[in-house]
Amino acid sequence: MKALRLYGPNDLRLDEVEKPTAPRGGMVVKVEACAICGSDLRNVKAGGSAHKMIMPAILGHELAGEIVELGEGTEGYEIGQKVVCSAIIPCGKCRYCLAGLQNQCVDKNALSYVVPGGFAEYIMLPALHVANGGVHPVPEGFTCEDVCIAEPCSCALNGQELSNVHLGDVVAVLGAGPLGIIHCLIAKAMGARKVISTDIMQNRVDQAKQFPEIDVCVNTAKEDLMEIVNRETDGFGCDVVIVASPSVKAQEQAIDIAGKRARVNFFGGLPKGSPKCEVDSNVVHYKELFIHGTSDSCNLHIDKVLEMFKSGQIDPRRVITHRYPIDQYKEAFDMAASGNALKVIITPNA
Repeated sequence: MKALRLYGPNDLRLDEVEKPTAPRGGMVVKVEACAICGSDLRNVKAGGSAHKMIMPAILGHELAGEIVELGEGTEGYEIGQKVVCSAIIPCGKCRYCLAGLQNQCVDKNALSYVVPGGFAEYIMLPALHVANGGVHPVPEGFTCEDVCIAEPCSCALNGQELSNVHLGDVVAVLGAGPLGIIHCLIAKAMGARKVISTDIMQNRVDQAKQFPEIDVCVNTAKEDLMEIVNRETDGFGCDVVIVASPSVKAQEQAIDIAGKRARVNFFGGLPKGSPKCEVDSNVVHYKELFIHGTSDSCNLHIDKVLEMFKSGQIDPRRVITHRYPIDQYKEAFDMAASGNALKVIITPNA
C-alpha cells in the first residue's frame, strides 16, 4: 500500500509498504480522508524527534475511513462501517484515565507516533485503542471527508469546556488559523454573544471574515487590539480569551484584554526555545483571572463534536478548504503551511 513516511527533517517520502493486518481485538481501516495538523507540519520540519515517534513514521492522526478487517474478538463494529478515529491511545487504567481524563494519561500513545498513522491507504487500530472507545461511527448523512476533522474540533471543545464558555460571553480567539476558526465556531455554538478573531496575517483575517459567526476580525499587526476590545465590550474586557497561536506576544496580549474574572486559555503551545511568557501577577491578582492550558481531548469530546455536527450547530465542511490525493502530498503540505488554507485533507484511496 502507499504510505507517507517521515525519515528526518523535511524528508517526507511516499513509500510502498506492507498492508497491515488486524490484531486480536483491533481492526484495519481503509483511510478515506486524513487532514493535515499543525503538529504534522512541525514534525516534518523537525524530523519527528519528539513524542516517542518511531522512525520512519507514517504521519497523520485526523482521519476517518471504512472498516475492512476485524481482528478475532473485536466486538461492536462491522465490516464496511464508516468510522472516525481518536488520535490518542490512553492506557485506560491510570488515575487520570479512571477519572475520565484520557488526554492526561501517564502512559498514552498516539496514532502517527508509536502506531503508524493515517497518511496511508490503510491503518491498523490496536485493541487498546478500540477497547478505550477511540473508534466512533460516522453520523448518518456525513462522509468520511466531512468528519475527519472531528479530532481537532474535539481538542477545541475540550478547551471551551475548560474555559467554561457559556451564554452571553464575549470570547476573543487570538490566531485565525484552522483551530482558531474552529474555536470561534464552537464558542458561538456554546452561546457566546460576541466572538472576536485576531491574527497578524491579513489573509487569515480575510478568511475569518467569511464566517458570519465571527463578529469582529482584527489584524493586530495594524490595529490596536486593546482599543477595539474596549470599544466592543464597553470597557469591561473579554470574558474568555483563547490563544490559538504559538506566540508569546499573543499570550501576553490575552492577559491585557481579559476582563475581571475572565478565563484565559493558552491553547496553542510554544515552539521549543521560545522566550517565556511574562505575566504580571498583580494583574492576575486584581482581575481575579483564571489562567489555564489545554492539551488534546478525550474520546467523549469526539462523541460530543459528532453530535454537534449532526445537530447542525457546527458544519465541519465549511472549515475544509483543500483536498489532495496522496500522490500530491507535497502540494498538500505546502498549502497547509502557506497560511492560505484552513483544513487541508489528503485522500489516500481517492
